Amino acid sequence: MNHPVPHDEGPIRRLPGPSRREVIDGLTAELDAGGVEGARYEAERVVAHVLGLSRTDLLLNANLVVVPEEAGRIASISRRRLSGVPLQHIEGTVAFRDLVLVCDGRALVPRPETEQLVQAVLDWARGTAASGGVRRVVRRDDPSQPRLEVALDIGTGSGAIALSLLQEDIVSRAVALDVSQPALDQAAQNASTLGLDERIEFRKIGTSPWEAIGPDETFDLIVSNPPYVEDSVIATLPTEVRDHDPREALAGGVDGLDVVRQIVAGAPAHIRAGGGLFLEVGADQGENVRRLLEQGSSWKTVRVTPDLAGRERFVVALT
Repeated sequence: MNHPVPHDEGPIRRLPGPSRREVIDGLTAELDAGGVEGARYEAERVVAHVLGLSRTDLLLNANLVVVPEEAGRIASISRRRLSGVPLQHIEGTVAFRDLVLVCDGRALVPRPETEQLVQAVLDWARGTAASGGVRRVVRRDDPSQPRLEVALDIGTGSGAIALSLLQEDIVSRAVALDVSQPALDQAAQNASTLGLDERIEFRKIGTSPWEAIGPDETFDLIVSNPPYVEDSVIATLPTEVRDHDPREALAGGVDGLDVVRQIVAGAPAHIRAGGGLFLEVGADQGENVRRLLEQGSSWKTVRVTPDLAGRERFVVALT
């Protein structure tokens, strides 16, 4: 009996995987359904991170296939993001003005509003003028514009503010304080990576920031993005903030102003003539902080200025 000879059809052909664009579309839908704001932007960043590409290169080559191993890593990251892990922790870095900083949970993820705080300091320090709606911004590298000598950054976290002041040549030196040793370690790592470690000194805060400052130590500039969230509000914050930013970087007491009061009380003794105090506060705290500052007679000018969204986010006091 003759048996049919099996026909050799050659190697099994595997169907190609989904394109990068299809993966982005699917991940966008998944993140959007999970309540992630800016879902498409985040999906593009996740896929770019896994593939080791910039977003630009990713989008220019969006028709290329995503292989199974890459798809598995993207799915794993998607689960972490939907559980509330900040995208910056997943990527391991965060962009802040001209800097790229390590971002891994040891310190607060720097916010865009804090970039605006640094810009306000730069405008003041470099003599930016506004006239008739036209702004004149002095170049950062203009040799005719000397640096301020030394700044104090209270609650430095990742070091974003102090390192920007140094990187952008606003000050020659900086002293940076924080209550958290892990945050100080992260800030020191960022300073070393940026080659700024010889121009900055890190100190740990005890019960008050002023305990870390010498009695006769003074500064041209004091700047702070302190904890200012009311204790009762913390439980209502988004998961990525509530569960992944350090609590000590958020909690400001019953009315959110515990640390602000400490800063306001001690700053006059440590600010030089012609110096400035710059604070980032909660969107509804500006007037209360202004009144705290105006209770003393140390400041020639106290003003509250809005962020780009029009919220009264920054309080500036000048001697």
